[in-house]
Amino acid sequence: MKNCFDRTPHTMKDWLLLAAGVAAVFAAADWLPGVLRGAGAFLGLLAPFGWGLLLAYVLDIPTRFFAKKLFGGRRGGAMAVSYALFFGALALLAALVVPQLVQSVTTFAGRLGAYEETIRGLLVWVQNTFGIDTATAEQLVQMVGTALQNWFGGLSHSAARAAADFVSGAAGAAGNAVVALAASIYLLSGKEALLRAARACLHAALPPRAAGSVLEICRLANKIFSGYIGGQLVDALLVGGETFVLMSIFGLEYAPLLAVLVGVTNIVPVLGPFLGAVPGLIILLLELPWKAAEFAIIIFVVQQVDGNFIAPRILGGATGLPGLGVLLAIVVGGAWFGIPGMVLGVPTLAVLAALLKQAVGAGLTARGLDENGEPRRNLPGGPQEN
Repeated sequence: MKNCFDRTPHTMKDWLLLAAGVAAVFAAADWLPGVLRGAGAFLGLLAPFGWGLLLAYVLDIPTRFFAKKLFGGRRGGAMAVSYALFFGALALLAALVVPQLVQSVTTFAGRLGAYEETIRGLLVWVQNTFGIDTATAEQLVQMVGTALQNWFGGLSHSAARAAADFVSGAAGAAGNAVVALAASIYLLSGKEALLRAARACLHAALPPRAAGSVLEICRLANKIFSGYIGGQLVDALLVGGETFVLMSIFGLEYAPLLAVLVGVTNIVPVLGPFLGAVPGLIILLLELPWKAAEFAIIIFVVQQVDGNFIAPRILGGATGLPGLGVLLAIVVGGAWFGIPGMVLGVPTLAVLAALLKQAVGAGLTARGLDENGEPRRNLPGGPQEN
């Protein structure tokens, strides 16, 4: 094969093969968009099964816990408790978020004029106090206010069409949700049988040493991912609960909505708390500045308590990554895959870092060196202790 690519064509057969190869490359390039569209459509059909796999993986964490602590190792009852908690959490979130969301949107739409006047007054104060020309900012405020009013007005005028689109989309989403739920139940209940079948296929396809290496990598990845995802979910629940309690104590508006938003975004490490706090700060700042200040203090206190006391005990050393590694995983994962990449980038990089650490350790051991590059003692070729 190497000689075929290195030598210059001489015979008619060589030129025909070269022409056929070039034609095949151009044909593949021409067919590639269609192949990618077909692959995308096929993956779209499999999306409910992917969500079912994700749900089964997440619910396997509490299922293993309940099976060990409550049901003597039996998974049937543990699965029932896990699904009951899952649907209970969904119902609670719906009861908290949906009414608050409707009320928040309605209130926000009704106060657009007041918000615009508040911002205009602030711009006038800035211009009179500091002598800064704010004409451009005033035009921008007017444009944004007009666009928002038109958008909310369009929502009210096209309510029938929006309702029809919502019903159609909800029907499709409900069908996909049913498929995902059924797939998750099947995967979770048949976990042991599916794992045995996967191990059997792996041993049949690969040599024993390679199969053992693949299984070891899978165990490492499962340990890191399950510890990280489970810890992040529990941490997000606690952060959202703390935010809701403190906002209720201080009597701040939109407490359920903003608490859920802060808790959900807290799943994204490092940047999540800020992503969840910014919308709340903007909304409350338009109401009264001191409310926004109270909300900022609440977020600061919650994040300090979480970062210094709660998260280290829940997550522990789930990833083993330094702060720079976590930030790198968030930036790269977010750039490539959006929010899911920001969430899953950290455990993915942790798995790669653990594998790299093992490879480096094996290489140093094979050369009789320690982590500083010095010869190990009591090894052939290294200095011997007396």
